[in-house]
Amino acid sequence: MRIPHLALCALLLGPGLSIAAPTPSLTQAQALTPLPDQLLAQALQAVREQRLADAETDINRLLKLQPDFRLAQLIRGDILLARSRPLARLGAVDEKRASKDKLDDLRDEARARLQRHLHHPDPRLLPATILQISPAQPFVLLADAAQSRLYLFENISGEPRLLRDYYLSIGRLGIEKRREGDKKTPLGVYRITAHLPDQRLTDFYGAGAFPLNYPNAWDRIQGRTGHGIWLHGVPSDTYSRAPNSSDGCLVVTNPDLIELRRFVQIGQTPVIIAGEVEWLERSAWATQRKAILAAFQKTARKTNLNHASLFLDPKERLATLDLPARNGPPDTLYLHRQKGRWHLVTPNHGQSHQNLARNDH
Repeated sequence: MRIPHLALCALLLGPGLSIAAPTPSLTQAQALTPLPDQLLAQALQAVREQRLADAETDINRLLKLQPDFRLAQLIRGDILLARSRPLARLGAVDEKRASKDKLDDLRDEARARLQRHLHHPDPRLLPATILQISPAQPFVLLADAAQSRLYLFENISGEPRLLRDYYLSIGRLGIEKRREGDKKTPLGVYRITAHLPDQRLTDFYGAGAFPLNYPNAWDRIQGRTGHGIWLHGVPSDTYSRAPNSSDGCLVVTNPDLIELRRFVQIGQTPVIIAGEVEWLERSAWATQRKAILAAFQKTARKTNLNHASLFLDPKERLATLDLPARNGPPDTLYLHRQKGRWHLVTPNHGQSHQNLARNDH
């Protein structure tokens, strides 16, 4: 049965995406995509191709796995409604019952998840932000605020190899946190300082939390305030939150947070939060890496960089170098580019999570 005007963009996203946008085959992304995201993408693709029976099968399978997935519940209602009449947008089945804000949140989540399906990272490319990883850091997390994704990289001989990526929620007022209570997520290179299990927290944090060392030394130099930026889960009756819904924290689903526990090392695992991740061909990535390492070597001649981690924030013209330490977290140096020249910054740093009595969740 073909339903007129059931094009994916009109139904789910409105004018934000061109309907002519290419749809890659699911097999290209399945190795990286968690099963719920895969099923949702399959359902959305089936809706786009007007295969409503297939879409309903995928959504029902998804809801059997995750009955609290509110976006999937909404899409199932729309699929059923589409059998009798055309739909103008996502959430038509609930427009009279649900608040506009809640429907807008679900539409934003649908847009973010569909973007990931249409534009998943090419495994041949490397992130411009991660240029070298110390042997002491087997895994790195990279948050992409623009795409609502959290990427997990494995350290392969100092280079990042993408293992998985996860749907991510950030601050309700966006990024570039500067002061306490501004409901924004900070940008920069941070470290996980502790693991707080769910037994020590309220249900709001779901499967637990990993506090980050915001504000780090560079934040304090820049006069940024606030505290309590965590990576945490969601309440037990919720599968996921809207892309912009926290007070500054990074929020993932509880199953994803539980999976991430396998990879996180307290005091060692870096968490890079970027406004938008730039992906480079290997040759361009290697050229950039070589130039930044040379600048560090010129500025700090006695520093051995072979076992260091190097992270770059192009927006701030800031490079962060983590030097392995025998005990405790790595020593951190910063290289800041001003007026065409790199300047070495060696601030005092360190923050205990015990000071994080309150947090920007």
